[in-house]
Parts: sequence; C-alpha cells; structure tokens
Amino acid sequence: MAYIGQSLTEGTRRAYTFVATSGQTTFNAVYGVGAVDVYQNGILLQPSDYNSSSGSSVVLGVGAAVNDEITIIAHNTFSVADTVSSSQGGTFAGNVSMSGTLGVTGAVTVDANITTGNTSVVTGGRFVSSQTSNDPWLKGVNSSNTETSFIKKDGQIYSAFGISLGGTGASNTLNDYEEGTWTPAPSSGSFSYASVWYIKIGHMVHCGANNWNFSDRTSNNHVQVSVPFQSATGVTATGSMIGRFINTGTQSTWSPYLGAGESSIYFYRNPADAGYTTLKHSDLNNSQADMHWHITYKSV
Repeated sequence: MAYIGQSLTEGTRRAYTFVATSGQTTFNAVYGVGAVDVYQNGILLQPSDYNSSSGSSVVLGVGAAVNDEITIIAHNTFSVADTVSSSQGGTFAGNVSMSGTLGVTGAVTVDANITTGNTSVVTGGRFVSSQTSNDPWLKGVNSSNTETSFIKKDGQIYSAFGISLGGTGASNTLNDYEEGTWTPAPSSGSFSYASVWYIKIGHMVHCGANNWNFSDRTSNNHVQVSVPFQSATGVTATGSMIGRFINTGTQSTWSPYLGAGESSIYFYRNPADAGYTTLKHSDLNNSQADMHWHITYKSV
C-alpha cells in the first residue's frame, strides 16, 4: 500500500510518519540537509543507512519490509539574528539602509555628515533638506514649519532673523546685504547710463553710475538722478563726481548731494558756495558732457 503521511507539527521540528510497502526505499519529506533523523520501527538509523542529501526525500539503503513504520524528524535550523534590541537599544557597526520613512521622536546626534536624497525631513528637528533645482539645500524652520533660514548648495546663507556678528545685541545684527543695479531716472529729459551699481549693507548704501548723452541741454532745470533706495529722514549725504565738457565757468568740480528722505541726488558746485549753486541741464551744453559719480548714504 502507499505510504500514509500525517500533518506537520510546527515548532523546533517536523515529524513525518510513513507505513512502508514491501521494498519501499524513498520517503518524501522536507528538511534541511544534515538536520534530519530517520527511525525504522522506532529504531534510530545511522546516517550511513540512508541518503538525505536532497532536502526533499530520504532514500533507505535497504528497502523496508511491508508495514514497517518509517519516521523522519526534520529539525528546524535557525540562527540568532544579529539585531539591536527595540527596548534596550544598541549600536550598528556597519551601514544601515532603509527604503521607508525613518521617524525619530527623540534627539538626533550626528558625528559626521548627513547625506540626503532629493527631499527628506529630520523629524523632531528644525532642518529640512532639499536638492531640487530651485530650492536651497538646507532650510531652517520654526515650530510652525515656517522657513526662517537656509544654506544653499553654493554656500550662500540666509536668515530671516539676521546674522549677529561680534555680539548678540541689535547693534550686532546684520539683517540685509544686497548687490545689484537699478535704472537711474533723470528729472528732465533723458540720458544714457552705464556702470550702474549699488551695494547695500543694512541701512548703508553705496552706489554710483556714469551718465551722458543728455537730451535736455537748454533748460534751467536742476540735474537730478534717482538713487536705488530712498534716504533716511534727518540724514543728508554728499559724494564725489568727475565730469567733462561741462560749462561751469571758473568752477569745474561738482558734488552729488542727497537730501534727507529724498530719492534723487542734486549736484552742487564745490568748493563751498554761499549760493548753493546747483548743476543745471543748461550747464551740459556739450553733446559730449558726461558725469561719473558715486555717493554713500543711509537708507530708510
């Protein structure tokens, strides 16, 4: 008769029991090679009495007699995993990779660099990293997840609260730095311009330009040129100017002057003139008249 199998017993071993037919040698069972015991009528056979190299069957060296009971014990093989305790913690000696999300409710201590992918968040911290084409590389956020600062990949640093230098007081805080250009506008007519620049550090502005090709060279309107930022109330400023082909009589040096709370500079004759003579468009009576000027002032 064919062998009669039994249901498997889960645990540290699996037991297979068969009633042999006359001369039967092969008995099917799943086991780990080298982790199996074979019994014939309750007697433990020696490994030399059977072949158990396939892991799927045991083959007796001598066929069993009819109704012999063959029992195969397949021992479960396992090893203790190299794990870190979830309750007691531990240390990883090698690299750790994960494809899911890492959530951290406590503090994060880092002794080396943090390398991120396109976008990731350090949960419970205050930094959001990003490497998209338009976003910064590292952002600082407050408890409401509002951006307050960032460090770009090119090394630029931005802080919404300013950067303190040499102290922690308001007088030590640098809250603005800019470099750029603007479009200087004349008070009358038009002119060409070039070499336009400004540098703004906090409230201090330093700017300059080259103006020429004045269209209005006949009126007595004051020559005025707009600056990039309005000046602060109660503070005036003077600068320097070099000009050529300007009809000034015996005086040929002029100084840019920016009044308090103003957005355009005038040009006054220098040295001091009791009449405060200003440069007028009619003084630019030569088509080649041009001015190179710069001024430093306090903005609002």
